[in-house]
Amino acid sequence: MTGRHKVAAIFCGLLSAAFFGASGNVLAQSASQSSAPSSSSAPGNTSSPPAAATGATPAQQAEPAPSYPQTAEGFNAQYAAAVAAYQAGDSATGRRILEQFRLPHSGDWFAEYIGPEQSAALDTRYDRIFERFVNHADNTLTELARGKKSKLGVNLKPATQGAAQGLTTEGTPARDTSGIVPLKPPVCFNVIFGVQLTGKSDLLLKGEFKALSWEDTYTYQDGAFRFLGQGAYPFWVWQAHPDANAVTGPNVPTPLDYSAETVDEVIPFAMDKVAAALKSAMASENCNVTEEAAGRIECKRPRVTANSQHYASGGESVTGVLEAQGNQTHVRITTGKGFYGRLVKSNYSVPIYEAMVKSLKTPQP
Repeated sequence: MTGRHKVAAIFCGLLSAAFFGASGNVLAQSASQSSAPSSSSAPGNTSSPPAAATGATPAQQAEPAPSYPQTAEGFNAQYAAAVAAYQAGDSATGRRILEQFRLPHSGDWFAEYIGPEQSAALDTRYDRIFERFVNHADNTLTELARGKKSKLGVNLKPATQGAAQGLTTEGTPARDTSGIVPLKPPVCFNVIFGVQLTGKSDLLLKGEFKALSWEDTYTYQDGAFRFLGQGAYPFWVWQAHPDANAVTGPNVPTPLDYSAETVDEVIPFAMDKVAAALKSAMASENCNVTEEAAGRIECKRPRVTANSQHYASGGESVTGVLEAQGNQTHVRITTGKGFYGRLVKSNYSVPIYEAMVKSLKTPQP
């Protein structure tokens, strides 16, 4: 590790260690956290858990919809229920719990808070954004369940105040604000998630302490927290992505889902051929190989320059780990986005994997 990269790793490690030390909200991998609601409320509480419905059938009365208080403890309990399901190996239940973060009657909600003239378009866009949220959380919690030593920390706070500023990458606008002004500003919360990837904090000063973090925005509606967008602001603050109108089919969660940052596959090709095809695929995505060892290849994409017209900020690192399994190869490709410009960086695990497989299946002259 070079001196500059080591310093950067130490700095990122310090931020992550501070997060885990300060938040104190490391989710226990147990369903018991999702049970007892608290009676206290967070600042700005504008709605309360709904009263029990009358005239319900016995089955409905036996299984009421989960209700959580509008507090940090309430959010932790709601999210911990999903964590517990994945830890138990029940991803189907986990995804159903994640669906509870969807805005109920979202079209009506957008009409009330944002405006009826924009509600239909925002509702359609919200469906796509929420699907990506569920897929991302599904992949993240699945990976957490595999790594028994990983810790997930959660820190809820009142949402960022003030007008959002367009994100920039080295002076180049990367994402523009939409100019939408809500009719009735909703009460929002920012939630910072952190995952500690290494078990020993004494690795920090060696630059080997690894962690990642991300931020989402939520509101509180009908007794539960509801997802409103990635980052520190609700999704409507930003203009839609260039591919926002792309046609999408039904959600089928697979390792090749574009919301995943990891591809984990066994393919029927010898390891030496896979390694050569992987390097070629990296080059095809403008990812320059920076490190190569037995069974491990790393590459780095250049950052966006002032003259670039690309939406993503660049600077992603991609790591491929190969393991021979007879005449097959176990391939694991991950994309690292780091902290700087994370929200506008892209996932290159899937494109590189697909280019690699295409090369392997193409007859050689």
